[in-house]
Amino acid sequence: MSDELRVERRGAVLVVTINRPERMNSMSQQIYDDLLDTWSSLKADRSVRAIVVTGAGDRAFCSGMDLQAVKERGGLRPTKADVRDEMQVTPLNCDVWLPTVVAVNGVCTGSGLHFIADADVVVASSTATFLDTHVSVGQVAALEPITLLPRIGLGNALRLTVLGRHGRISAEEAHRIFLVDEIVKPERLLDRAVELAELAATGSPAAIESSKRAIRASLERPMSEAMQHGWELLLAHRQHPDAMEGPLSFAEKRAPEWQ
Repeated sequence: MSDELRVERRGAVLVVTINRPERMNSMSQQIYDDLLDTWSSLKADRSVRAIVVTGAGDRAFCSGMDLQAVKERGGLRPTKADVRDEMQVTPLNCDVWLPTVVAVNGVCTGSGLHFIADADVVVASSTATFLDTHVSVGQVAALEPITLLPRIGLGNALRLTVLGRHGRISAEEAHRIFLVDEIVKPERLLDRAVELAELAATGSPAAIESSKRAIRASLERPMSEAMQHGWELLLAHRQHPDAMEGPLSFAEKRAPEWQ
């Protein structure tokens, strides 16, 4: 793991910090590689029960493409033809279904919006701001607005897209349009994110994964199919030990021991 991505454990919570504050936490190829390695490692490490993603410093959470690096290398970085191969930024992109809390400090744009789109809970500093600068720097804004549609709706996604750098919104406005779920003072941001992750980590990992799979899958299915798919996941989970451990631990007034 490079210095550009800090990874630390806080009990059952993994805190992942984009660590390029001198470049507004823009995304380098090294960070993309480190993120993929980090998320992939969680498939073997079942002791991690929840994730927090944040950025170093207070100026930016993640500013997306490193425009200075584009100038230095004389062109855009190579990309893959299949979006599934290219999009390996978030835990969800890498088939990791652990509860994920995103803590937004400062500016969030570009790739930073991917983390929000795939988060379960988004906590923002009161000083955070949000925008999509793609069209202002000559790039197509496609992936981020599409993945944000379930959170903020068509009108808000289009507004952020076409206004580009002029469409910056405050944390309060982001909360109003459901881009973020909670606003806290800057000094409370990481502690609150970890607190929420710790609460999420107390649930059955198997039940959480199946629940998230049902909800996410519903975005791509008609209601009747989504309900049937959710029902099938529910029935399948009844064979898992956690399905019995939950009621037993409650009745016996003890903490559950999840498998």
